[in-house]
Amino acid sequence: MTELGTRLKEARAAKGYSLDDLQEITKIQKRYLAGIEDGNYSMMPGPFYVRAFIKQYADAVGLSSDELLESYKQELPSSSNEELQQTMTSAPSRRRPISKSSNRLAEVLPMIMVALFIIIAIVIFWYFYQNLAKNNNQPDTNAGDETSLEQQDNVGEKPTEEVTEKEPVVEPEPVEEEPEPTQTIEVGASEGETTNYTLSGTDTFSLKLVARGTSWVAVRDQTGVEPLARELVAGETVTLDLSDVETARIRVGASSQVDVFVNDEKVEYGKPTSQLVTQNMMIQFSKQ
Repeated sequence: MTELGTRLKEARAAKGYSLDDLQEITKIQKRYLAGIEDGNYSMMPGPFYVRAFIKQYADAVGLSSDELLESYKQELPSSSNEELQQTMTSAPSRRRPISKSSNRLAEVLPMIMVALFIIIAIVIFWYFYQNLAKNNNQPDTNAGDETSLEQQDNVGEKPTEEVTEKEPVVEPEPVEEEPEPTQTIEVGASEGETTNYTLSGTDTFSLKLVARGTSWVAVRDQTGVEPLARELVAGETVTLDLSDVETARIRVGASSQVDVFVNDEKVEYGKPTSQLVTQNMMIQFSKQ
């Protein structure tokens, strides 16, 4: 490991980032990030990319990229104009981007289809649920109609001399109201950085993140959508409405610095924050 790699790795650890977190921030493949820390520049596409990747790495962990490149330029492979021209001339032709975009579309299309299927299923479920609730709440008018018909039939009839005893009026029994469902958050199995949870007994899923220090936080649903993926600072509070999702993954880079609340109920991490810095919380939402 080189001095440059050691300094970058120490800065990443101070931020509480893992290589996976840094990959999401810089969009640089994890193996290239590891190669920079180990000083293994031979695996890079070329000297030009070595300097570009180091600059992005340094900016992401809060270091001055220009100062690093100048201080450790003896450790870095030289990048000549000829190599830069060779890199530019070896760029893919106009047909290759079309092929890449086609491959990307082929990769994203199944995810879009799954998301559409889930949305359609939710709409159908909601439609039948509304109709069922409407039918259950509709008053029974048959008894009233029968009473009205009997009263109309009795109009014009002469009272008979026979005295009939009135039947006692039976008071309807009071209907006991069903208790409102209570929210439950069950803790499931833990594996490595990830702990599983199940949220039930509620129609809402409100996530609140309270930062007591600096930490990277990312929230992702079952379709891959990320409503939050950034660094939180001390004193910052973020609230997200996840009532329409089925599964949510909350990834916290520095778990000791962030408190997680679900519907204003604090959820504890699966592992002690003193033993595991980066933790994932997988919450399965079973809507009431």
